[in-house]
Amino acid sequence: MTEHTSALMTALNFTSEDLEANRQSNLSDAQSQRLKSIRQRNTLIGVMIFFVTVIIATLFIFFGQQNQNTILSGIGGILTVLNAVMMGVVGRSYMRTSADLRDGGVQVLEGKLERVIKRGRRGDNYLIRVDNASIYVTQDIFLQLKHEKRYRLYRTRMSGVLLSAERI
Repeated sequence: MTEHTSALMTALNFTSEDLEANRQSNLSDAQSQRLKSIRQRNTLIGVMIFFVTVIIATLFIFFGQQNQNTILSGIGGILTVLNAVMMGVVGRSYMRTSADLRDGGVQVLEGKLERVIKRGRRGDNYLIRVDNASIYVTQDIFLQLKHEKRYRLYRTRMSGVLLSAERI
């Protein structure tokens, strides 16, 4: 195992057993547990956002009706619609992660890696491209990957979570 692969293992939080399972197009047990943890965390955050938004929308609608203020009632209605959209996003994320866990397979991307920094008002976004696929990564992962070198990346098929990587 090369020093570069060890650095990638640290940045992406995977082991040699995970990499071996990924080479066989499978999730390792540790990666399955990690995906379950991600799914649970995202679901809990979604549920909290749902209830907070429901309470805020209800207050806007209540005070709008009490004061006969259509603006407040309108804001409550808009919040209700936005809440439904957010729950759709949370539900889609849950279903994609669940499909990855049921399938147990891994998508393999192979080719020259392109590193791209997208500047934004709130900070930089780090993007890598391999085999016509774009993946947003953390700065730590971004710095470990070398521009225009050949890599093999392993990610989940539906949710696109980057699991492991190796330079080839």
